[in-house]
Amino acid sequence: MTVSLLPSRTSDSPRATIGLDLTGLGVSTSATGLSADLPVEKCDLARLASYTRAAHQSGVAFVALGEDFRLRSDRAVRRDDWLDPVVAARRISPHAGAAGLVPGVQVGRADLGVVAGELAQVSRENGTWTGLQIGGASGDSLARSLSGVSRSLTSTRASRAPRPRVVVSVSAEQDVVLAGEHADVVRIREQDLGWARELRYAVRAAARAAGREDDVRVLVDLHTVVSNDRASATARAGLIADIDGESAPWAGALQAYGTVGDIVEVVETWLRAGAADGFVVLPGSLPADVAALLKGVVPELRSRGLVEERSVATRPTVRRPAEAARALGERRARTLGAAAPTVARRRPDRLATATVA
Repeated sequence: MTVSLLPSRTSDSPRATIGLDLTGLGVSTSATGLSADLPVEKCDLARLASYTRAAHQSGVAFVALGEDFRLRSDRAVRRDDWLDPVVAARRISPHAGAAGLVPGVQVGRADLGVVAGELAQVSRENGTWTGLQIGGASGDSLARSLSGVSRSLTSTRASRAPRPRVVVSVSAEQDVVLAGEHADVVRIREQDLGWARELRYAVRAAARAAGREDDVRVLVDLHTVVSNDRASATARAGLIADIDGESAPWAGALQAYGTVGDIVEVVETWLRAGAADGFVVLPGSLPADVAALLKGVVPELRSRGLVEERSVATRPTVRRPAEAARALGERRARTLGAAAPTVARRRPDRLATATVA
């Protein structure tokens, strides 16, 4: 078999896929070791759903819930806490938009039948699609895991549920072939532009060697802190680092601190250098940096033609009380008019009274 060593040359400018990691909206796993006397903390799913809906409406391609996402803090008595990201994705799916929900699981702990059952129940009424980020897998174990999920999906009552898109993290050479053979999306955590570009090219070459026609999207984890000026953003980033400590969920990720323009410049530089197909944003704080992403960074990227064009969901129209009352009256009048012939045959007197009213 002949394998192309070079990708096809295109004249189009690079377009980024933007994902948003909302693992931070789960219960902090580090807090569970503080004291057994502390009350059980629970994740606010309504808040998670509202953030997800806002992200989808703003044009974000998917929302990720990492394998460390937890719904409750009493993990010591819960053996199935590994399933929390998948359960959360299923529960908020009716309130999501036309974009993705990507929970993460560890292969060694996951019951793939249970995972598939949860994914099959994800609501797709609004165009929501699902992904699955799989960690801790070698080539053989990942292949077995994916085939297990596929078999479990076909055996469920919702057998029409599509296969979830596969997300794999790549950090070393041994991960490249694995990602090229199986992944739809690859996440890398790298601060060096040159090495990120080498990883991206290697993943794409591995995908072509595996005979895959579709391009694999290689996304870089990006930790953002946005403020009115670079000095304020840097100061706030330092405070966030002091609070999160060495075990920060964004440790090792590419960092972009500054104004909206500063963040956009970092994104554009990496895109044009061929170091990324997009970014998974890990916001420094909530809601400030999520709002800056959705209201500032993404619109600016769109204005420069640097993000994938897809339909941005419109928000439901909120009517004023008078408008709502008038609309209700019009609907009742239409309903009454449609029912008039039937009512006339049964009770002409009531029809006349209703018509006058």
